[in-house]
Amino acid sequence: MKFEQQPLSLLRQIAQASIKAISTRSANNDLQNSWSGIGFSLCGQPMVAPMGEVVEIINVPGYTFVPRVKPWVLGLANVRGRLLPIYDLENYFGSKLAGNRTRHRVLIIEVDNIYAGVVVSNVFGLKHFPADSFDQAYKGDGELFASCIDSSASDGQSNWLRFQAHRLIRETDFMDVSLQGGGATEITSAA
Repeated sequence: MKFEQQPLSLLRQIAQASIKAISTRSANNDLQNSWSGIGFSLCGQPMVAPMGEVVEIINVPGYTFVPRVKPWVLGLANVRGRLLPIYDLENYFGSKLAGNRTRHRVLIIEVDNIYAGVVVSNVFGLKHFPADSFDQAYKGDGELFASCIDSSASDGQSNWLRFQAHRLIRETDFMDVSLQGGGATEITSAA
């Protein structure tokens, strides 16, 4: 009933809110000059993955164990009718998933016709960095992940390593999941 009695006042409030939104919009235009990615934690190290390589983030689904595979291969899940191999990425890098299991997430990557889910300890959501902030000569923070990162950037609080899923799937050790290492069990894209 308040709005029925004061329509002019309501229109003024809407106009003022619109003017305020437009004035702050120029700050949002800075995002056009930024690099955006999905922030996550891998073995305690803050990472950021390109938006184009992570197609979805989901809770860890129920999965079926696959026998005679390496311990970091958790199994296969059915995600909306597609078979999704689930990998414990922290175990692959020699660590264990940290924290509460309810915080663990699966980053679904789809690169070069490979569809895979990698479990990480924590996902921080969308991260934005100035486009020129990534330094190719990153510090020793990423030696463990050297084959999968290309640079690092700081947000003033943490050093973020830029994770490249396309590099991960090119690693023979990652793609050859057979426990014997004979190459017989290679999980590929399941369309």
